Parts: sequence; C-alpha cells; structure tokens
Amino acid sequence: MTENTDKIKQDLKVETTVRPKKKKLVVNWPNGKFSIADLEKNHPHAVPITLRFRVKKALENGTIYPAGKIEGEIGRPTLLFERTTN
Repeated sequence: MTENTDKIKQDLKVETTVRPKKKKLVVNWPNGKFSIADLEKNHPHAVPITLRFRVKKALENGTIYPAGKIEGEIGRPTLLFERTTN
C-alpha cells in the first residue's frame, strides 16, 4: 500500500496562478446630494460593500456629510450625502 501512495505523490502536480495586484478603488464624490445607489451607478465595477465602507470612512474623516434621507413607501429610507466644500 505504501508503494501505491508513493506513486500517487510522485504523479501529483500542483499548479498555481498568480493574480495581478488589484488597484485601490478611488471614489469620485459627485457634486450635490447623492446616495449609495448613485455611487454604484458611477462605479459599476466596484463591489457595493466597498463603496459603503468608503462612505463610512469619508463620513468619519469629514470628506462628506449626511444631507438627509428619502422616505420610501416600504423598506428603509435612502440616505443622502453631500461633499464638504474644502
């Protein structure tokens, strides 16, 4: 039995591919009021959770600020943001 497992180990080849390094997403904040859905339209290749995280960080460092919300008939309200004038 050990001869059989030794042969399998010799025949086993592992190939790996190296992916190119991803570039960091730079968010272009729109002028005026915008929602996360607007950011998703402007950045179609970005993952939605990444955009939400960037909005959270921008709120913390003061790049953008909350500018209200739009109440819908059902579901959660849509939050609006606006870029600070600095």
